[in-house]
Amino acid sequence: MNHRLYKLITTCMLLLMGVAMAQATDWQLKKEKDGIRVYNKQKEGTQLYMYKVVAAVKARPEVVYRQVVDFADNLKHMELVDSIRFLNHQPDERYTNYMRMNMPWPVKNRDMVVEMTVTRAEKGYYLESRVLTDYLPANQGIIRIEDFYESWTIETSATPGESQIVVSGWVDPGGAIPAWVLKLASVNAPYRFISGILGELAPSFSLKAQ
Repeated sequence: MNHRLYKLITTCMLLLMGVAMAQATDWQLKKEKDGIRVYNKQKEGTQLYMYKVVAAVKARPEVVYRQVVDFADNLKHMELVDSIRFLNHQPDERYTNYMRMNMPWPVKNRDMVVEMTVTRAEKGYYLESRVLTDYLPANQGIIRIEDFYESWTIETSATPGESQIVVSGWVDPGGAIPAWVLKLASVNAPYRFISGILGELAPSFSLKAQ
């Protein structure tokens, strides 16, 4: 093979590999405000966008955790969620909730059953949420969300009295929703939710930019 042609092919292959690896591993910073950083990246093989939120708050992990599992109080911070029903709560172990989303017309409303499991770690808490697709019968006229995942890591940071928070996950709302809407939602919805939760800790605690 011609040496110049071989070199060109090799260079192209390396560039393509580099792009593929970057798409698979790199989070892109999309929003930074009030000490909260929101990243996203496309979920491999789908049009979905995964999200990751990083923040610090002047509060002990226990205080942050208690606010996170105060689902009734946090409802007002959940994007499009208009109601929540507690199905099975085993405090500090697992929480199962039914959530209904009121979508803007003409998009059909959504609902899902989410189970959050709690793990107490040495430095704080690890929370993991997944959907339970068959926990309740489907509701006619409402699309049941069948693909959702979210994890929370709430740990003591190097700064005394402060917690480091990392939240990541994704949601597939199902149905025909444009990719650009999913991409935008992967930034705005997590930011509003985390910002709202941490805001509940004020004025006793304040956010700190990293």
